[in-house]
Amino acid sequence: MDSVIPGAEYQVFLSFRGPDTRQGFADCLYHYMIDAGLRVFRDNEEIRQGEKIEEILRAIDNSAICMPIFSQGYASSKWCLRELAEMVEKKKKIMPIFYDVTPDDVKLKTPLYRDALQRHEDKNEKTQWENALEKVAKIKGSKLEDIGYGELCKLIVKEVLANLKVKNRVVTNNLVEMDESIENMLAYLDIQAPGVRCVVVHGIGGSGKTTLAKTLFNQLSTRFEACSFLADIRESSKHELKHLQKKLIRDLLPKDSGTISDTDGGLNILQERLHNKKVLIVLDDVDKREQIERLAGSSSWFSPGSRIIVTTRDTRVLVAEQEHMKEGNGKKSEELWTLEMGEMNFERALQLFSRHAFKMDYPPSDFLNLSKDVISVIGRLPLALEITGSYLCGKPKEAWEDNRNMMVRIPQKNIQKTLMISSEALDFRAKQIFLDIACLPTKTQIKTANYMWESCGFRPEMGTKELILASIIKVRDDGELWMHDYLKDLGKEIICIENFMDSGMRSRLWDHEEALGILKRKEGSENIQVLYLLSDDPTQKCNLFQGHFRKFRNLRLLYLHGINIVRNFEHRFQKLRWLSWHSCPSDFKATNLYMENLAILDLSNSDICEEWEGWSQRKEMMRMIREMVVWKEKKVISRSHCE
Repeated sequence: MDSVIPGAEYQVFLSFRGPDTRQGFADCLYHYMIDAGLRVFRDNEEIRQGEKIEEILRAIDNSAICMPIFSQGYASSKWCLRELAEMVEKKKKIMPIFYDVTPDDVKLKTPLYRDALQRHEDKNEKTQWENALEKVAKIKGSKLEDIGYGELCKLIVKEVLANLKVKNRVVTNNLVEMDESIENMLAYLDIQAPGVRCVVVHGIGGSGKTTLAKTLFNQLSTRFEACSFLADIRESSKHELKHLQKKLIRDLLPKDSGTISDTDGGLNILQERLHNKKVLIVLDDVDKREQIERLAGSSSWFSPGSRIIVTTRDTRVLVAEQEHMKEGNGKKSEELWTLEMGEMNFERALQLFSRHAFKMDYPPSDFLNLSKDVISVIGRLPLALEITGSYLCGKPKEAWEDNRNMMVRIPQKNIQKTLMISSEALDFRAKQIFLDIACLPTKTQIKTANYMWESCGFRPEMGTKELILASIIKVRDDGELWMHDYLKDLGKEIICIENFMDSGMRSRLWDHEEALGILKRKEGSENIQVLYLLSDDPTQKCNLFQGHFRKFRNLRLLYLHGINIVRNFEHRFQKLRWLSWHSCPSDFKATNLYMENLAILDLSNSDICEEWEGWSQRKEMMRMIREMVVWKEKKVISRSHCE
């Protein structure tokens, strides 16, 4: 038996009867998987004694895939049968291999396994083993028929790798150990305990809630039959809840992912079809009761062993979740746990700060006292440490002292005012990019946004680099822009400061009701550069005319959803660089919509076709468009990058 490392996780648990296959097929398969980089637990029947069986059962629970190799002597081994029963009881992903037997042998339809079971003494165990054999035999597995060991091993390894494609969540490379929080969470989640458990992680923005949830998701996802991580839920408006449900269903029930038309339909699927599947769900950054109701409303929806992690700033969500857990079992539940994220201890805080300020784990001796002073002033929240450390990185000691003195004048632990210092140090163009990103929808691609910023003369290569070095934004591996929600709030606060009393005088409007009110009253100003009109109910179309936009002379980004623009728009959008018009109507009623500076045209989820009337006006602006996206019924009709 390969030694069991306490707390370690395996990708494959290999179960076989030693005398039958150890020196041949099992050994060949084991080394093929090791060579492919897989973590494999290889059992060895001969040294299973005493408490060793407990270690083996833990290894089964710690493995993503269990792979029994059914040979002629498999059913004669009580150890093999115990392992198989454990795999079935824990609802593990099982990939059986029929070595020199058939599925009918394993289903007990022939004397081979049936007679072997009769020779075992414990009647209770025999019943459990019979049920396990019959259940696993129904799973489509690999067969060693007219194929060599090597070729079959290659096919099995390929199938294992395909089954292990669970997307880990990206966690910063500068992550400092969160040992105590992780230990507490693991204790609360208690993967071995029966029933459904939910842990709500709460605390102010920037305290590390999402990082903790990502770390646990990466660590535990292989222990469940299916898993889903729903990020940035707070950013989602009501009409996006359906899309969150779709992602959840796609992750947990792939066969049902295309069958929902509204949130009620999604709710029915989640309520009715997860009873027999052990799942792990993370709901990140929840702030409304409705989000929990529509995504994980009750413990009664889920199979025993399922675990739900919720992160939130708003402790009122705890009350909502307590009510839902109570509804699930009719009494106050002991299955809901809470963890408050506070400040880091000082040593961890100093380490995280140093990684960003000095690119090492500890400050140079001549900066040690200054570093401690800064941390004592800004507090020990991870986000504040990361941003402030990045801001001070490379600056001389005099600049550190000046900034420390400035920070002392800010009320201690007021994180937003602390972060404001970093934003005020940005170059003008970088600051415009920062404020744009604060308002952009999640999942925006940097390549797309760069087209607009280039067209506006913001030099995005330099600006985004400055923001990345300042730890204000990150660019994920798939090119997606990411900004912490606390920094988004900071950006929106900076925009509000432009004019507290009159939102129509600000540079960016992102609230639909507020923006629509300004348009309908024909207010606003030429200050407005970015405008979002995302109706909560796109089925209720709202028509806007040229006069509504009369004062919006400097508009460069316009997001429309559930909105229709009609009649003559001559000379209205001359400076527009980005038009995102989701659910654009097929009956195009705008005329003279000539946007000669347009760089990006996004008509996602629109009911249009090749004969759409709007194409005739689009031809007039093709020279400038850098990217065009058109979706219809989830199928791309046209996606072009025009250089």
